[in-house]
Amino acid sequence: MKKLLFAAFIVLAMIFTVSCSEEDIADALGGSCQNEGAETCSADGAQILICRDYKWETEKSCNLNFGQYCRKTANGSYSCTDSGNTTTEPTNPTNDDTTDPTDTESNDNEPTEPETNDNDQTTDTEPVDDTDTETENDDDTDTEQADTEPVVKDLETCRDIFQCQKNCDSIDCNTECYNRGVTEAQNDFYERNQKCPTYTEIDDLKHCQQLYIKCGIPGDESYGAPYGHAVITGSFPHIHEAGISSFSVGTFISTFVNGNFGSNGNIPDPTATSNESLSVAQLNTAGNLIILRQGYTTEKTPYVTFIIDAHAPGTYSVGLNNKDNVQMIVSENTENEADECDHAFGYGYVELSGTGLTETYSTGANTINIQGEVDLYSYKNAPMYVGQTSNNGDITTDKLVACPLN
Repeated sequence: MKKLLFAAFIVLAMIFTVSCSEEDIADALGGSCQNEGAETCSADGAQILICRDYKWETEKSCNLNFGQYCRKTANGSYSCTDSGNTTTEPTNPTNDDTTDPTDTESNDNEPTEPETNDNDQTTDTEPVDDTDTETENDDDTDTEQADTEPVVKDLETCRDIFQCQKNCDSIDCNTECYNRGVTEAQNDFYERNQKCPTYTEIDDLKHCQQLYIKCGIPGDESYGAPYGHAVITGSFPHIHEAGISSFSVGTFISTFVNGNFGSNGNIPDPTATSNESLSVAQLNTAGNLIILRQGYTTEKTPYVTFIIDAHAPGTYSVGLNNKDNVQMIVSENTENEADECDHAFGYGYVELSGTGLTETYSTGANTINIQGEVDLYSYKNAPMYVGQTSNNGDITTDKLVACPLN
């Protein structure tokens, strides 16, 4: 009966009403760590991470496209390029991280975009002019122009380039895959990897989100990508403390998220009346995150949860990367723990405002306003991310459990 009543899950010290607690979700997104100075690899091997102020941060970025990846060396340190004897695979700071493989800082020491040849053809030597010097045997002295096969431009999208590179085990192979891309594919590939990590303007960052999808590798394509869409409009008049079990009139609202997922999943439950729907803003148990919840006072589904780490009004990205300030999870409400799962996560941008967005969060009459539209994706098919073991967009783990097709 873990998730029958909305009030009940709040009583249980902020036990998450879906498949895990908000702390678990934050950890799964690479949000926290315990040992200051500790190092590890991101889930996809694209970054060396270090624990600073109890939060995983990027210490060094590896260039996966050119054969680099994070690995633990024989002496126990972490490196992008070390080729020493080690069988350690890229690890994960919390065993359930789903780090965006493109969310890396630029590195001046990393290989740059492979140069292309406009003519797609090179020669080993130039023809020898034999008009000035004659020899008895011209065939022995003439240097013939070497024939080189032109590069076949058969990769039409940046995704095709990535797919090609998945089978590579050398920088030369990666470069060959890049050279096989048509101009648009190469441009998208280059912008995604080299330019997007340096962008700061919101319009550019929104464009990059779409590039991550366009260039990403699909997971289980029986799950649509996107899997749904949500419209978010909410104004919370009060931030509650963790563990509160009752709410006074005026400190909560009914619903703030409307949308759909799968083929017939609706947000909120279309059978729920206004008296059954309930949405609140609370702090997590540590007091360093704002949690927005949309649920019910009766046995309805699905629940929606936002995990917010933002301290000033502005536009913030929604996703599962450790640089996303907002995470959104759409979850199934079930009595049976074995059936606990998440239908979808949000991917996009929202606007946040209100007096509650201070450096140190406080409970009480502090407002939180949220507005925006995001696409919804299943963990089974999230092309913008790379899974721990799948090497594609299936990012499911023992804690990121995707609900069956809806």
